[in-house]
Amino acid sequence: MKEYSKLWGNSRIDGIELLSASFKNFAFTRHWHDQLAIGIIQQGAEGLDYQGSKIVVPQGKIVAINPSETHTGFSASNGGWRYRMFYFEESLLKRTLEDNFSNVEVFIRGPIIDDPALFNLLLELHLAMEVESFLLAQDSLLETMLYQLFLRHSYQQHRPHKEGHDVPGNKRIRDYLYENWQRNVTLDELSDLTGQSRFKLIRTFKQQYSLTPHQFLILLKTRQAKRMLDRGVEPSLAALECGFFDQSHLHRNFKRVYGITPGRLGKCNFVQESH
Repeated sequence: MKEYSKLWGNSRIDGIELLSASFKNFAFTRHWHDQLAIGIIQQGAEGLDYQGSKIVVPQGKIVAINPSETHTGFSASNGGWRYRMFYFEESLLKRTLEDNFSNVEVFIRGPIIDDPALFNLLLELHLAMEVESFLLAQDSLLETMLYQLFLRHSYQQHRPHKEGHDVPGNKRIRDYLYENWQRNVTLDELSDLTGQSRFKLIRTFKQQYSLTPHQFLILLKTRQAKRMLDRGVEPSLAALECGFFDQSHLHRNFKRVYGITPGRLGKCNFVQESH
């Protein structure tokens, strides 16, 4: 396994730092973070000296280290470990979760979390913050992931709010996305439009349409791109006209919806069986 590491912040969202890394021979010395550290083990296994015990976090599991908890990090498998980490400042957590929980304590039950659905959310969010992605996707995934993390794995006992469908608000969001599908719409725009909190509008919109607002926007862009491709427009131009960042951004989202890449559209060869 090749060793590498990349550490970066988000220019839009204060209070978050991200790490993508692969280590085989490297080991972290004993240290702590001021932030809440949440990560996913994508390959191999990571070892921790944590609270007086040696702990192994295997592939497919989530690692959670609370602020100021002293620990190490080292390979616990022959091939090393590949992983992605988030470091969340307390101010970001409280700002993001204040509409959902009356009292946000930043501590999470860990250091190992077995939650495949949350693992996939963490991976999707991390990737969205590494490559160029729509702002609505980044913000929606962050809101949803943190809500699920604290709802299911914090030391506090949280109960989700039970709310009916806000049909007028959801219709306003849907109509706004239809009218602005070429743009990079933000979650704050939709919140201002409906007067709903960011997470509430995500939740009620999905209840009614079975898609989050960012999934709905991506689907609108991708469907329009397909119409253009069907007319013979080049993928690079279709990507630009539909508000994707570049052709590779269209490529990723198009394949998720249609199962083929834009360049393969209309090029499938069918062999007629001879009798």
